[in-house]
Amino acid sequence: MGFSIGPVVGALISFITIPLTTYFVSPEEFGKASMFTLFQGLLGILLCLGLDQAYTREYHESESKTNLLKNAMLIPLLVSLLFFFMICINLNTVSSLLFGSPNFHYAAMLFGVTIIFLVIERFIMLSIRMEERALEYSLLNIILKLSVLIFTILFVLLIRRDFLAVVYSTVLGQMIADVYLVIRYRKYLDYRSFSIDKKLLITLIKFGAPLIIAASLTRLLNSLDRIAMRAWSDFYEIGIFTAALRISATLAIVQTSFSIFWTPTAYRWYKEDKDIKHFDLVSNTVLLVLSLLFFIIILFKDVIVLLLGSEYEDTKFIIGFLCLYPIMYTLSETTTLGIVFTRKSYYNIWVSLLAIFPNIILNFALIPKYGAVGAAIATGVSYLVFFLARSYFSNKNWIGFSLKPHIKLTFILFLVAGINTLSLEYINIINLLLLLVIIIIQLPTIKKIILIYTKKDAQEWDFS
Repeated sequence: MGFSIGPVVGALISFITIPLTTYFVSPEEFGKASMFTLFQGLLGILLCLGLDQAYTREYHESESKTNLLKNAMLIPLLVSLLFFFMICINLNTVSSLLFGSPNFHYAAMLFGVTIIFLVIERFIMLSIRMEERALEYSLLNIILKLSVLIFTILFVLLIRRDFLAVVYSTVLGQMIADVYLVIRYRKYLDYRSFSIDKKLLITLIKFGAPLIIAASLTRLLNSLDRIAMRAWSDFYEIGIFTAALRISATLAIVQTSFSIFWTPTAYRWYKEDKDIKHFDLVSNTVLLVLSLLFFIIILFKDVIVLLLGSEYEDTKFIIGFLCLYPIMYTLSETTTLGIVFTRKSYYNIWVSLLAIFPNIILNFALIPKYGAVGAAIATGVSYLVFFLARSYFSNKNWIGFSLKPHIKLTFILFLVAGINTLSLEYINIINLLLLLVIIIIQLPTIKKIILIYTKKDAQEWDFS
């Protein structure tokens, strides 16, 4: 619970920041700003070179935690500094890539600075997490998000209302929060008495290197839509897409909250040889909750558009397909257990490759003609493949459970997402009828939950 407070409150702060930004900033300007944050997040993960994950793997095996951290952080820190230098000597190119113009040198330079801070932030936050200081970890997450929100308010109300307002508020909010981290946890960055442990460094690199591939593929899957729109569409479409994506990402709160407790519980149940029906019911319950949340967003999409502002009205046509991303990912967390139980993590590379392939094809085919709608369809289809691939490889290595209900309901969710890309007069009546179908299909799951909750069927189940 302590660890979940930060991500959940942070997501709520981000949810407040979105309409505040879109109300004052046009879709075209918001699209330019989104390219900054997209590549910032992409490089912030990739420049860690998998050594962040290697650090957590070796944490409990190491006697000197501080020495382990410094060895793990050393190469990513040097690479990020080199990357900053490369940006400084290519400001025109970087500015054109991010903003469509070579004239924004300061913004391009700040992009390089934030990459360095993001690497430092990543390792410090991991250290706090590994030390199991849950409330402190959550509080720092909240401070980071709150800092960005405060600067966003200051910029859009008092200074400027273009994409640079979003860029500068994001950078300043991030940097000030990270400077606080560096000052408070400066012992982690004190390299004066540091010595390179070659044996440890080789161990970290061996573990982290394969993860670079998996992390790169996953991050690429999450970024291809906007990269493709940057090549074949315009900043307006990118802005509309990003605004809708951030609204749909509120479902990631469910993903975060669920994953925090589900992963260790699933491992323990597997060790205790718990009956497969328990895993099955958890998966079906998650499917029920996610499908209901999906329809809540679809039914109230017009209200959401009012929060974003009139210029973002087109987001209501794509939000359905973009909601499928967090839904399919969260659902796959309950059906991918065979991969993690058997430690065959290399299957994740195949899963990402299988999902990226249709994403590239659909982006290429749909974006030039349909813009954000085409990108949303590509994202929705890709995560359907992602879910199916994860489930297939899992069942191949584990007894698993039937996915027939999942496939039926997923088909209906795709149907609803497709219908809602059209401007139909009686769209909400159609949505309500399909919601009724969803509930009817899931009546067996609802009945089981009621019987267990009322303890009329408790003797057959053990959720301890």
